[in-house]
Amino acid sequence: MKILILNKTEFNNFMKFNDITDENVEEKNVLIISINNPVDMGWFTTRAKGDPKSYFKRNHSNVMIQHFPDYEENMTLDMRKRGVYSVFNERKAKKIYEFIKKNRDKSMAIIHCAGGISRSGAVGAFIYDLYGHETMTWDQFKRKNFKIQPNDYILKLLHEQLKNDKYTKNES
Repeated sequence: MKILILNKTEFNNFMKFNDITDENVEEKNVLIISINNPVDMGWFTTRAKGDPKSYFKRNHSNVMIQHFPDYEENMTLDMRKRGVYSVFNERKAKKIYEFIKKNRDKSMAIIHCAGGISRSGAVGAFIYDLYGHETMTWDQFKRKNFKIQPNDYILKLLHEQLKNDKYTKNES
């Protein structure tokens, strides 16, 4: 699986250039993970459908829309203590892992976040660890996605899902 990690502007341009829309995305041989910041409305943080910042307005089998900020582990734990729950956690890691497994037959993974560096970099590096090595070397992956600096906490939680999955399979 080829892996392309983009920032928000690059993603929007890529989608337009390749004519990928809400109407035809399921016909495309891609998996897309769109990582957005939570919509902050003061005391209330939402991941409401129809998020004006999201490229996709409908659900699709090959598109996952996630909302979480780019926090490291210590910041995430601090935010949870304050009652902010739209941070990256084990539940989100499991959802992303299951989505990737479900779409493992796709020829390309397109992942974006605001900067295309940390959050999407972590998810992209994780996908490379799962399936990317089948179609590209690590050097090719890094050349294509040269600006990534994967968020260690996100990558750690994703890899824990993989370990849990392998452990579960070995137990049966």
